[in-house]
Amino acid sequence: MYEHKTNQTRQQILDAFIELLHEKDISKITINDITKVAHINRGTFYRHFDDKIDLIEKTETVIFEELEAILNNDVLSGKVNSPLDSEFNAYRVKILQILKKHSLFITAMIGENGDLTFENKLMNKIYDFAKAGMYYLGAPIDHPTLEQDLALQFMTNGLLGIFRYWLKRDEIDIEDVSKIIDSIMLKGVLEIIGFRENEK
Repeated sequence: MYEHKTNQTRQQILDAFIELLHEKDISKITINDITKVAHINRGTFYRHFDDKIDLIEKTETVIFEELEAILNNDVLSGKVNSPLDSEFNAYRVKILQILKKHSLFITAMIGENGDLTFENKLMNKIYDFAKAGMYYLGAPIDHPTLEQDLALQFMTNGLLGIFRYWLKRDEIDIEDVSKIIDSIMLKGVLEIIGFRENEK
């Protein structure tokens, strides 16, 4: 009962913070702002978080630990053996489900009032996941060449763009997004957008 109440209050504080991010820059949000919107007193806030930065970092940690658990359980454990396996699509769907679960926080943090530090952390996580995942699936990129590193950077930024677009649109199904990502990866951008080389 106490744990449920604690989690409920933490979520109430986080919801207030997210709401404020849609109204003002993150640097201008104060503890007083958060407690007012959350309808709690400052003492209640400080029982759960040291300050605004602690609130952000603890939320980040939850998200990144959930993502890392999927990577460890599905890819690094050997459950998924190839990007062409049906299991790989299931792995990707699990990642998308976690992002969707935390979509309000993520979209607020990478939005115009958010924190560039969080966006960079998210990009680094996507890069690390892509690199580790490809390595364990047989691609020799533990020490990537310039071409491989740029390909990973291209993939990372592209995926972040897809996540940013998708998380703001509730009507787009997770399975559809996963299939589109798969199609882009396997076919390439030019084919997907309909480019055809002029016949001579």
